[in-house]
Amino acid sequence: MKAAKGPPKKAEVNDTHQAALAPCREACHKAGVACEYEGGRSANVSEKVSFLVEKTDKRVRVMVKGRPETEEVIPLATLKESINKAAYAYTDKWVGPREEVGNKGGSLSNRLRPALKA
Repeated sequence: MKAAKGPPKKAEVNDTHQAALAPCREACHKAGVACEYEGGRSANVSEKVSFLVEKTDKRVRVMVKGRPETEEVIPLATLKESINKAAYAYTDKWVGPREEVGNKGGSLSNRLRPALKA
């Protein structure tokens, strides 16, 4: 008896999906019309940003990697109130508003959580 294989990997699902859409795309190209299934990943909203996060006694130093002018010290009390609010306030100030740069505040908050536990 074979053991259950488990859920398919994302790459397998993507390959299956692309193979299923291929005939539709080919028919659209032959007909000379735009195909709604051209697919692919959309372009990035903005360029990649990395954050340097370092915990000190009663605060956390945050900086956008490669941009020393963005260094800021956030008190632990502020982070304990709301990590997300602090992260989005920082990214709005130094990186740009969420609508223009994407979810950089979410990335920073994900970096801040382990730093607080350390």
